[in-house]
Amino acid sequence: MKLFSISTSQLTVAALGLWLTIGACSKETVQAPYPYNELKTFQVVAGVGDTIPAAISNGSIILYWPFDHPLPESIAPLIAVSEHAVVSPASGTKVSLKDSVSYVVTAETGAKATYKLRVVVNQPDLLINDRTDVVGRLEATTDIGGITYVIPDSAFTAVYLVSATGTATRCVINSFTELGANEYSVNIATPAVDTGSYKLKIVSGAQTVTSERDYVQIIYPFPTVNSLTAAFTLKRGGTFTLNGANMRGMVAGRARLTGGQTYYNLELVAFDLTSVTYRIPADFPPGNYNLLHAAFRNYLGATVYLRAGTINPVLIITE
Repeated sequence: MKLFSISTSQLTVAALGLWLTIGACSKETVQAPYPYNELKTFQVVAGVGDTIPAAISNGSIILYWPFDHPLPESIAPLIAVSEHAVVSPASGTKVSLKDSVSYVVTAETGAKATYKLRVVVNQPDLLINDRTDVVGRLEATTDIGGITYVIPDSAFTAVYLVSATGTATRCVINSFTELGANEYSVNIATPAVDTGSYKLKIVSGAQTVTSERDYVQIIYPFPTVNSLTAAFTLKRGGTFTLNGANMRGMVAGRARLTGGQTYYNLELVAFDLTSVTYRIPADFPPGNYNLLHAAFRNYLGATVYLRAGTINPVLIITE
């Protein structure tokens, strides 16, 4: 039987070949880290089926917000970035809707790119219909309609009354009411200004407009009178005082004789902000009176009567 004879050098060559073969089979391809840090898309869901995409350019995220959509305080944008990159704040994270927000996209290599959010409201020119005077009372609220293409959000809209000297007084906005066709009415707390006529100035988003004429009339609060709860008796020529508030422009009052619709005038003696005093005329018919009115003259010059008592009788006149 013949045996094979293998030399030491032959064994060495075979072992080296086997090692090279195993090494070649176990070798893996290593890819370099991705260097891309691009913010590709930025979208905001503004309502059911309503998504607002942003334009991305030169490190800016420009979000064109429709003017007829109320601007929220915060958004949770859906963001797409380069493959293997990450963005902070992450997609879906709630952030304030303001221009100071920044997004940082970090590539797999660690390279960073910063994108700043900028909100632009797509808004036509504001319009104010000032053809009809608006009357506002101090210490009350005032509704001003006829404002078109305003953003119905007090965070982005301001209302001012502008005096004849150009002084602008900012008003507190209570609410907006949509009247239709992008027209709104705004309810404001009437500011503590002097009585008189004012122009209206609106600043809304990127738009500013001032009415052409002074059409907002600010007047004093209407007088009020405290109701009487018990009858009182007077002779002709006697006087009595009614208490109330904001008693300006007071004029002659009146009383109605029980059993008919005839009123008899009361003479005005004096008044201040909290009271008015009347006198019973010498020719006042004696009897029971079941309705008593104080009265004032309003800013249009018309006499307005205020009920001071409706108990029967409220006033008894004797000889």
